[in-house]
Amino acid sequence: LPLTNVYNKKVLFITSSLTDGGAEKVMSILSSQCAELGADVTLVALRDKKHVYKISDKVNFIQIKTKYKNSLIKVIERCIILRKVLKNCEAKTIISFLPINTLYVMISKIGLKRKLIISERANPNRSIFEPNISLKDRIGIFIFRKLRLYSFADWIVFQTPDAKSYYSKKMQEKSCIIVNPLNTSDLPYRYKGERSKIIVAAGRLSEEKNFSMLIQAFSEFHKVYNDYKLIIYGEGKLRSELENQIKENNLEHHISMPGFVDDLSNKINNASMYISTSNHEGISNSMIEALGMGIPTIATDCPVGGSRMFVNTDKTGILIPMNDHKSLLKAMIKIVSDSEYREKISLGAEKIREKVSGKDISLKWLDLVE
Repeated sequence: LPLTNVYNKKVLFITSSLTDGGAEKVMSILSSQCAELGADVTLVALRDKKHVYKISDKVNFIQIKTKYKNSLIKVIERCIILRKVLKNCEAKTIISFLPINTLYVMISKIGLKRKLIISERANPNRSIFEPNISLKDRIGIFIFRKLRLYSFADWIVFQTPDAKSYYSKKMQEKSCIIVNPLNTSDLPYRYKGERSKIIVAAGRLSEEKNFSMLIQAFSEFHKVYNDYKLIIYGEGKLRSELENQIKENNLEHHISMPGFVDDLSNKINNASMYISTSNHEGISNSMIEALGMGIPTIATDCPVGGSRMFVNTDKTGILIPMNDHKSLLKAMIKIVSDSEYREKISLGAEKIREKVSGKDISLKWLDLVE
């Protein structure tokens, strides 16, 4: 897309917040990059939460603040405020991630001539009866994937071919695939010195990330390589359970969980390896950041295929089966014991920076606008 065509683009992005979360991070990068490219960008946050992700000063940022505590009244109030924003904003195209946010937009734009581009960010095969799934996610899955409310959107963006294949041919005809962007301007380059004996992972402390398998594999790895430490970044409801697992294996001094950090890339740049053990994932932001920094990476080949798009065994990392801690252990040992192999996949992984730069991915999104 020629840059001269960007300047007449007006777009309104909708996000739940600028707090921790993969979709929120992608939204912050896209809105900022589009604005820096010259587009007229408005970003609306539906919830009044503390900002974690930074956005460009060129973005017109609006944060919706509600007065009422009652959940139902709060929803109605949020829709009323959002409708006013939509009516007053010159942008005729709205980009929304996540089912609940999209539902707010669909209700608020009734009767308004606004085009809606939505994006499927998770595994569409998830069941509403899946255990330990939040009520918000159950509602989103039921309304958009079972009742097919996504079909009312003007265009759908998928992260992976697998996610796209879940939907009908009619819906696929008005869709495309755009992967997550890397904010390469802030991403450190590949570390060229001797890497620290630190193994890192990052993500919400929840069932789908399967950090319990990582701890299990590390406990066996530690018996041979006892000078390595594991750091799991992130926060979530399974913290206590994972901490108990660490204690049961007497690894309190070798595994730490410092919580969510907003400068993850700087903290992990010299790590020996990055590990993703997810059982389902769109495209992990922390994984592609690790690859972009050339950190030797191990990832599970999980739905909806995001890992296999970037992790090519023996070239850019090691792809392993889900729920297979023995394969994980074998891959960990391979990386620490073979320096030539470690360097090879590190150099291969770093090339991702050229493929998914924030600028190039944002231009693809802008090409959809109006």
